[in-house]
Amino acid sequence: MRTRHFTRWAAVAGAGASMVLLAACSSGTTSSDQAVSVWIQNGAQSKAIQSFLEEWGKDNDTEIEVTVQASDSYLDALQLALKTGKGPDVFDASNAQVLAPAGFLKPLDDVLSGDDLAAYESALQKPSPYIYNDKIYAVPTTADTTRLAYNKDLFAKAGLDPKKPPTTFSEVTSTCAAIEASGQGAYCFGLPLKWVGWASWMLDPAVTNSDADLTGKGIFNVDAQEYQSEKYKPGVELYRELIAKKWAYPGASSLENDAMRAAFSNGKIAMFISTSWDVGVLNETNATKVDWAASAVPAPDKEKPVRQAMNAGTPYAINAGSKNAADAAEVLKTLIGSDLNAELGKTGLTFPIREDAAATAKAAATWPQYADYAPSKSDEAWFVAPTALLNVQGENFRDSLARLILGTENIDSGLKSVAKTYNNAFKDAVDAGQIDAKNFSRAKS
Repeated sequence: MRTRHFTRWAAVAGAGASMVLLAACSSGTTSSDQAVSVWIQNGAQSKAIQSFLEEWGKDNDTEIEVTVQASDSYLDALQLALKTGKGPDVFDASNAQVLAPAGFLKPLDDVLSGDDLAAYESALQKPSPYIYNDKIYAVPTTADTTRLAYNKDLFAKAGLDPKKPPTTFSEVTSTCAAIEASGQGAYCFGLPLKWVGWASWMLDPAVTNSDADLTGKGIFNVDAQEYQSEKYKPGVELYRELIAKKWAYPGASSLENDAMRAAFSNGKIAMFISTSWDVGVLNETNATKVDWAASAVPAPDKEKPVRQAMNAGTPYAINAGSKNAADAAEVLKTLIGSDLNAELGKTGLTFPIREDAAATAKAAATWPQYADYAPSKSDEAWFVAPTALLNVQGENFRDSLARLILGTENIDSGLKSVAKTYNNAFKDAVDAGQIDAKNFSRAKS
């Protein structure tokens, strides 16, 4: 009797779209308490996920209700639904770091099989935003890898070898000097400081790649259990120099990421520190004609990279209050399974974490840059920092870093102040019992 399948759209954001509220039921009935409700965020892959789950539900005699939520309001809507007892059974738990301590997530240790754990072992190393008090509460399915994107034509016309992009900060500056001297009318580097994610995605990777104990969002050392923001110095110095010498695309302080990527797509920027989602943006959204590639993120001089830092995202979790726990577990295992993730990866818009799905996606890729960003043995998920849980008094690290890059303030004293601010906030939160420091350490609780 379990034959109903639902798709519900809620406040879907998109070009020309405001809100669509549509329930489509194969039997003409409405949702029941027996349906497994699933919330996902609106995006390029949301329709494919819906279709896959609906077909899976039909094949497995399981009622599934899929709701697509607008991404810009998703986390607020999810928390409100969970707090009022109206949360979905299975959902994208991108804020698991907040939801797990609040008791909204079901531990998954008894849900996941040995094969599941093996498939996601690399992405579930403590300290992780998906592990709380040594229990797994969500499983991330996609990798956001970081690379240096660069324009091969601009390199070649500047007399540079397009097969040998810069690997160190000093090589970045020498490359910029060569591109400027070539008179092509292009800028060397894209640095969108107006974008809220610039520090996490364009500065943190270059700093944390050389020290496996460091994680981003202020530079927290999981071994020392302290913020070591002073280690931002080489990156801040590099970006300050790029701006001072006018090698960075103009207007860095007010430049958004979309505008910067559009300039790169039009051949106006030679390189920028990039993330795997840029493959789809540059090739599909921007329809670039630029011959471009991607390589490892350059490291500070005299530092040896030990990894390429990546984010493990699109995590799925089960509502601790679900009345359909058994069916919800099967749906979650489908969402993290190889079949769905391989299909999503084939579009070139998603980079699956699990190796079997990643191999299938890589083999089917139509864009050559997909292989440049595909997760490899050198890609390691960032550990989690306590930053999102702190009550920081004063300027946040992103604004402090941007101010140091754009100004003339002494970098050493400025970064020391950032570290002090965040270490004080961390100590206060631990002392007040608001967070357990062991959840940000490799040690067992």
